[in-house]
Amino acid sequence: MIATYRIRPDLPRTPDDAPAVWRLGEVDSCLDSARRLCETGRLAPWDSVQVCAQRQGRGQMRRRWVSPPGNLYAALRLPSEPPFDGPAGSVVCGLLLARGLRALGWDARLKWPNDVALRQEGGFRKLAGLLLEERGGCLLAGIGVNVLFCPEEGELRRDAAMPATCLARHAGDGDGPPTAEILWARLVKHFFSAYSQERFFAARWREEAERLLLWRHQNVIVDDGREKTYGRLAGLAPDGGLCLLVRDGRERILHSGSLRPEHAD
Repeated sequence: MIATYRIRPDLPRTPDDAPAVWRLGEVDSCLDSARRLCETGRLAPWDSVQVCAQRQGRGQMRRRWVSPPGNLYAALRLPSEPPFDGPAGSVVCGLLLARGLRALGWDARLKWPNDVALRQEGGFRKLAGLLLEERGGCLLAGIGVNVLFCPEEGELRRDAAMPATCLARHAGDGDGPPTAEILWARLVKHFFSAYSQERFFAARWREEAERLLLWRHQNVIVDDGREKTYGRLAGLAPDGGLCLLVRDGRERILHSGSLRPEHAD
Protein backbone atom coordinates (compact mmCIF):
# COMPACT_ATOMS: atom_id res chain seq x y z
CA MET A 1 0.00 0.00 0.00
CA ILE A 2 1.21 3.50 -0.86
CA ALA A 3 0.15 6.62 1.00
CA THR A 4 1.04 10.17 0.04
CA TYR A 5 -0.07 13.46 1.56
CA ARG A 6 0.56 15.83 -1.34
CA ILE A 7 -2.25 16.22 -3.85
CA ARG A 8 -0.27 17.90 -6.67
CA PRO A 9 3.43 16.98 -6.52
CA ASP A 10 3.92 18.70 -9.90
CA LEU A 11 3.20 22.16 -8.44
CA PRO A 12 5.95 24.29 -6.84
CA ARG A 13 6.13 23.75 -3.10
CA THR A 14 5.79 26.62 -0.65
CA PRO A 15 7.17 26.59 2.93
CA ASP A 16 3.64 25.79 4.14
CA ASP A 17 3.39 22.61 2.06
CA ALA A 18 4.23 19.37 3.80
CA PRO A 19 6.59 17.08 1.87
CA ALA A 20 4.95 13.89 0.67
CA VAL A 21 5.78 10.58 2.35
CA TRP A 22 5.16 7.40 0.36
CA ARG A 23 4.89 4.40 2.68
CA LEU A 24 5.54 0.86 1.47
CA GLY A 25 5.75 -2.54 3.14
CA GLU A 26 8.74 -4.83 2.68
CA VAL A 27 10.79 -4.08 -0.44
CA ASP A 28 14.16 -5.07 -1.86
CA SER A 29 15.60 -1.56 -1.43
CA CYS A 30 14.06 1.70 -0.25
CA LEU A 31 16.51 3.66 -2.42
CA ASP A 32 15.53 1.69 -5.52
CA SER A 33 11.83 2.20 -4.81
CA ALA A 34 12.37 5.94 -4.42
CA ARG A 35 14.36 6.10 -7.64
CA ARG A 36 11.52 4.51 -9.61
CA LEU A 37 9.09 7.12 -8.25
CA CYS A 38 11.59 9.85 -9.06
CA GLU A 39 12.00 8.63 -12.65
CA THR A 40 8.23 8.79 -13.18
CA GLY A 41 7.96 12.32 -11.81
CA ARG A 42 6.17 11.39 -8.59
CA LEU A 43 8.91 12.32 -6.11
CA ALA A 44 9.66 16.02 -5.78
CA PRO A 45 12.59 17.41 -3.76
CA TRP A 46 12.00 16.79 -0.02
CA ASP A 47 9.46 14.05 -0.76
CA SER A 48 10.46 10.65 0.59
CA VAL A 49 9.76 6.92 0.66
CA GLN A 50 9.57 5.02 3.93
CA VAL A 51 9.44 1.23 4.06
CA CYS A 52 8.69 -1.33 6.75
CA ALA A 53 11.69 -3.55 5.94
CA GLN A 54 14.29 -4.20 3.24
CA ARG A 55 15.48 -7.48 1.80
CA GLN A 56 18.54 -5.97 0.12
CA GLY A 57 19.27 -2.77 2.00
CA ARG A 58 22.71 -1.31 1.35
CA GLY A 59 25.12 1.02 3.08
CA GLN A 60 28.51 2.47 2.26
CA MET A 61 30.72 0.46 -0.11
CA ARG A 62 27.66 -1.65 -1.01
CA ARG A 63 27.71 -3.29 2.41
CA ARG A 64 24.49 -5.05 3.38
CA TRP A 65 22.25 -3.05 5.72
CA VAL A 66 20.30 -5.44 7.94
CA SER A 67 16.74 -4.10 7.92
CA PRO A 68 14.27 -5.83 10.28
CA PRO A 69 10.79 -4.36 10.84
CA GLY A 70 10.64 -1.81 13.64
CA ASN A 71 13.52 0.43 12.58
CA LEU A 72 13.38 3.43 10.26
CA TYR A 73 14.30 3.00 6.59
CA ALA A 74 13.69 5.95 4.29
CA ALA A 75 14.93 7.57 1.09
CA LEU A 76 14.69 11.34 0.88
CA ARG A 77 14.99 13.26 -2.38
CA LEU A 78 17.30 16.23 -1.94
CA PRO A 79 17.42 19.34 -4.12
CA SER A 80 20.25 19.13 -6.66
CA GLU A 81 21.85 22.35 -5.48
CA PRO A 82 24.61 23.41 -3.07
CA PRO A 83 25.54 22.17 -0.58
CA PHE A 84 23.86 18.83 -1.31
CA ASP A 85 25.15 18.35 -4.85
CA GLY A 86 28.85 18.30 -3.94
CA PRO A 87 31.15 16.18 -1.79
CA ALA A 88 29.80 17.85 1.35
CA GLY A 89 26.33 16.41 0.74
CA SER A 90 26.68 13.44 3.11
CA VAL A 91 27.97 15.63 5.94
CA VAL A 92 25.20 18.19 5.47
CA CYS A 93 22.54 15.48 5.36
CA GLY A 94 24.01 13.93 8.51
CA LEU A 95 23.86 17.34 10.14
CA LEU A 96 20.17 17.63 9.28
CA LEU A 97 19.49 14.23 10.83
CA ALA A 98 21.49 15.02 13.98
CA ARG A 99 19.72 18.36 14.38
CA GLY A 100 16.34 16.72 13.92
CA LEU A 101 17.05 14.08 16.56
CA ARG A 102 18.36 16.72 18.95
CA ALA A 103 15.19 18.75 18.46
CA LEU A 104 13.26 15.64 19.57
CA GLY A 105 15.33 15.25 22.75
CA TRP A 106 18.28 12.99 21.85
CA ASP A 107 21.86 14.21 22.22
CA ALA A 108 22.86 13.18 18.70
CA ARG A 109 26.35 13.82 17.34
CA LEU A 110 27.70 13.81 13.80
CA LYS A 111 30.23 11.06 13.09
CA TRP A 112 32.10 11.92 9.92
CA PRO A 113 31.41 11.28 7.14
CA ASN A 114 27.87 9.86 7.18
CA ASP A 115 26.82 8.48 10.57
CA VAL A 116 24.99 9.77 13.64
CA ALA A 117 25.90 8.59 17.14
CA LEU A 118 24.52 8.74 20.69
CA ARG A 119 26.40 8.57 23.97
CA GLN A 120 25.94 5.31 25.87
CA GLU A 121 27.86 3.67 28.72
CA GLY A 122 30.66 6.21 28.76
CA GLY A 123 31.23 6.17 24.99
CA PHE A 124 29.45 6.73 21.72
CA ARG A 125 27.50 4.21 19.67
CA LYS A 126 26.21 4.39 16.13
CA LEU A 127 22.50 5.15 15.86
CA ALA A 128 22.01 6.00 12.18
CA GLY A 129 23.70 5.88 8.80
CA LEU A 130 23.27 7.67 5.50
CA LEU A 131 24.03 6.93 1.86
CA LEU A 132 23.74 9.50 -0.94
CA GLU A 133 23.19 8.37 -4.52
CA GLU A 134 22.76 10.53 -7.63
CA ARG A 135 21.53 9.22 -10.94
CA GLY A 136 19.82 10.93 -13.85
CA GLY A 137 19.40 14.22 -12.00
CA CYS A 138 17.76 12.57 -8.97
CA LEU A 139 19.71 12.98 -5.73
CA LEU A 140 18.57 10.61 -2.97
CA ALA A 141 19.65 10.18 0.63
CA GLY A 142 19.09 6.72 2.05
CA ILE A 143 18.61 7.01 5.82
CA GLY A 144 18.49 4.23 8.39
CA VAL A 145 17.83 4.83 12.09
CA ASN A 146 17.87 2.09 14.73
CA VAL A 147 14.60 2.61 16.59
CA LEU A 148 13.76 -0.70 18.28
CA PHE A 149 16.72 -2.91 17.34
CA CYS A 150 20.44 -2.73 16.63
CA PRO A 151 23.15 -5.28 15.89
CA GLU A 152 25.01 -6.64 18.89
CA GLU A 153 28.78 -6.26 18.93
CA GLY A 154 29.32 -9.87 17.90
CA GLU A 155 27.14 -9.35 14.82
CA LEU A 156 29.11 -6.37 13.51
CA ARG A 157 31.88 -6.71 10.96
CA ARG A 158 35.34 -6.93 12.48
CA ASP A 159 36.46 -3.50 11.23
CA ALA A 160 33.36 -1.63 12.46
CA ALA A 161 34.39 1.76 13.85
CA MET A 162 31.99 1.66 16.82
CA PRO A 163 29.26 -0.50 18.38
CA ALA A 164 25.60 0.24 17.67
CA THR A 165 22.67 1.45 19.73
CA CYS A 166 18.95 2.14 19.22
CA LEU A 167 16.47 4.70 20.48
CA ALA A 168 14.70 2.09 22.60
CA ARG A 169 17.81 1.95 24.82
CA HIS A 170 17.62 5.70 25.42
CA ALA A 171 13.94 6.04 26.31
CA GLY A 172 12.98 7.31 29.75
CA ASP A 173 11.43 5.14 32.43
CA GLY A 174 8.06 3.92 31.23
CA ASP A 175 8.46 5.61 27.86
CA GLY A 176 9.29 4.01 24.57
CA PRO A 177 10.54 5.66 21.40
CA PRO A 178 8.05 6.82 18.77
CA THR A 179 7.23 4.40 16.00
CA ALA A 180 9.37 4.63 12.89
CA GLU A 181 6.44 6.20 11.02
CA ILE A 182 5.89 8.92 13.63
CA LEU A 183 9.62 9.55 13.96
CA TRP A 184 10.09 9.97 10.20
CA ALA A 185 7.13 12.35 9.89
CA ARG A 186 8.68 14.53 12.61
CA LEU A 187 12.15 14.39 11.08
CA VAL A 188 10.94 15.27 7.58
CA LYS A 189 9.06 18.26 8.97
CA HIS A 190 12.22 19.41 10.73
CA PHE A 191 14.40 18.91 7.64
CA PHE A 192 12.16 20.93 5.35
CA SER A 193 11.51 23.63 7.94
CA ALA A 194 15.23 24.09 8.56
CA TYR A 195 15.95 24.28 4.84
CA SER A 196 13.09 26.56 3.81
CA GLN A 197 13.07 28.93 6.78
CA GLU A 198 16.59 29.08 8.18
CA ARG A 199 18.46 28.81 4.88
CA PHE A 200 21.61 28.19 6.93
CA PHE A 201 23.02 25.48 4.68
CA ALA A 202 25.02 27.36 2.09
CA ALA A 203 26.50 29.87 4.53
CA ARG A 204 26.58 28.11 7.90
CA TRP A 205 26.43 24.33 7.50
CA ARG A 206 30.15 23.94 8.24
CA GLU A 207 29.93 25.88 11.50
CA GLU A 208 26.86 23.91 12.55
CA ALA A 209 28.44 20.58 11.62
CA GLU A 210 31.69 21.30 13.48
CA ARG A 211 29.72 22.12 16.61
CA LEU A 212 28.24 18.59 16.60
CA LEU A 213 31.31 16.83 15.18
CA LEU A 214 32.28 13.79 17.23
CA TRP A 215 35.85 13.72 18.62
CA ARG A 216 36.73 17.24 17.49
CA HIS A 217 40.02 18.43 19.04
CA GLN A 218 40.89 14.83 19.97
CA ASN A 219 43.51 12.46 18.57
CA VAL A 220 41.89 10.18 16.01
CA ILE A 221 42.64 7.60 13.33
CA VAL A 222 41.21 7.53 9.82
CA ASP A 223 41.54 4.11 8.16
CA ASP A 224 40.75 3.92 4.45
CA GLY A 225 41.63 0.24 4.15
CA ARG A 226 45.09 0.94 2.74
CA GLU A 227 46.66 3.21 5.33
CA LYS A 228 45.92 4.67 8.74
CA THR A 229 46.27 8.41 9.22
CA TYR A 230 46.85 9.63 12.78
CA GLY A 231 46.23 13.21 13.82
CA ARG A 232 44.25 15.73 15.83
CA LEU A 233 40.77 16.34 14.45
CA ALA A 234 40.73 20.07 13.71
CA GLY A 235 37.39 20.35 11.92
CA LEU A 236 35.88 20.21 8.44
CA ALA A 237 37.08 21.51 5.10
CA PRO A 238 34.73 23.64 2.95
CA ASP A 239 34.01 20.58 0.78
CA GLY A 240 33.14 18.37 3.77
CA GLY A 241 36.54 16.71 4.05
CA LEU A 242 38.05 15.99 7.45
CA CYS A 243 40.89 18.28 8.57
CA LEU A 244 43.58 16.51 10.58
CA LEU A 245 46.66 18.06 12.14
CA VAL A 246 49.12 15.24 11.55
CA ARG A 247 52.17 14.57 13.67
CA ASP A 248 54.63 16.58 11.58
CA GLY A 249 52.51 19.69 12.11
CA ARG A 250 50.92 19.76 8.65
CA GLU A 251 47.19 19.91 7.98
CA ARG A 252 45.88 17.00 5.96
CA ILE A 253 42.40 16.83 4.43
CA LEU A 254 40.79 13.42 4.00
CA HIS A 255 37.65 12.58 2.05
CA SER A 256 37.05 8.93 2.91
CA GLY A 257 37.82 6.37 5.57
CA SER A 258 36.61 5.01 8.87
CA LEU A 259 37.05 7.43 11.77
CA ARG A 260 37.66 6.43 15.38
CA PRO A 261 39.46 7.84 18.44
CA GLU A 262 43.12 6.91 18.71
CA HIS A 263 42.74 5.27 22.13
CA ALA A 264 40.34 2.76 20.52
CA ASP A 265 43.04 1.41 18.18
